[in-house]
Amino acid sequence: MKKSLSLLLFSALAMPVFACTSWMVFKDFTKNNTNILHKNRDSKERRVAAYISPAGAKRKWVAIGTNGLTNTGVNCSGLAGAMNSGEKTSDAPNPKDKKSTPALLLEILNSCDTAAQAVKKLDELVKSGDYYHSDSGSTFLFVDTKEGYICEFTTKFMSVQRYNSNYVVRANIWHNPGMAARARGTYKSYLHSSARAYIALSGLNEMMDKDGKITVAGISEISRICKLPSGEYPNRSVCGKTTNSGSTIEVDIPYPDVLSTIYAAIGHPRNTVYVPIPVCAEKVLPSMGSYAWSRASFKRGDKNGFANPLPCEWMKFEADSKAKYAKAKADARKLLDNGKRAEAVKLLNATAYKIWKEAETLLKIESAGK
Repeated sequence: MKKSLSLLLFSALAMPVFACTSWMVFKDFTKNNTNILHKNRDSKERRVAAYISPAGAKRKWVAIGTNGLTNTGVNCSGLAGAMNSGEKTSDAPNPKDKKSTPALLLEILNSCDTAAQAVKKLDELVKSGDYYHSDSGSTFLFVDTKEGYICEFTTKFMSVQRYNSNYVVRANIWHNPGMAARARGTYKSYLHSSARAYIALSGLNEMMDKDGKITVAGISEISRICKLPSGEYPNRSVCGKTTNSGSTIEVDIPYPDVLSTIYAAIGHPRNTVYVPIPVCAEKVLPSMGSYAWSRASFKRGDKNGFANPLPCEWMKFEADSKAKYAKAKADARKLLDNGKRAEAVKLLNATAYKIWKEAETLLKIESAGK
């Protein structure tokens, strides 16, 4: 009996599922007047890029996604959003010619200024029938300068939970009221998602015990956890073979339109470095927007493995670059306090660009992208 149960658990945790893990952290735990939204995206899609809003867009935004669409992003109002798959659902999906979840998020970033507005817009899109997500429902997370929401929904029903303190994690099973009756998950999917969610939650708890706050650097560490605890089946964790990106969005509460930033692992998080992309970014490197960056990360993963440790020089670079960008943000904040917005924007763009170029060289992106 014990042997057969072990085999069942092994099968549950080893199953080939694409599975995202996301979380929100609020200012009472960041301790630096920011709210944070993080997403580890899992997908068979390896073409990941950084995007900025096109000229003439209704709202300035920066995002991580594929084919010009946004899986995670933040706009100039400080509205950050991320989309997750939900569970298999009893509600039949709409036809495939309806909007995908990245398309829904893109429309929201273009048209909304607050998390509450985003929830309302999402509800309108779903109720209009303009939504498709295979045989599962969806989970959307929204954060702004004041609060956050987790929306869990099918084609016919949406449940919304509001948060404005602490931190909360979601994988790909539903937790909101009213969703259980529509869920058609199996014990495999519940074990799979629960393992990832509690690994992330445990990491956040440990960070609080150690540092007394949640930091961007600490979140980067959590996003790269690739094994279950010792003695458990090490087949699926927060960062697996199908994890194709990591995005940590810091929404700056006093100055969301300038200081809000995506710290992005464009590609597999254990095979690339996080770099900052300010919401006021005027451009990104061609390699960041052409899939060369993510392609290089998966080339390395296919060669050396997806649980390999990052080179020491990469980790040093990432720590140094985060420190440099933090200083630039502090200097930009002083400029903003004195009404010098243009100078603050220029400083952040110059600092980020220098970090990107150094990272491009470190990661050998140009040769990998040819």
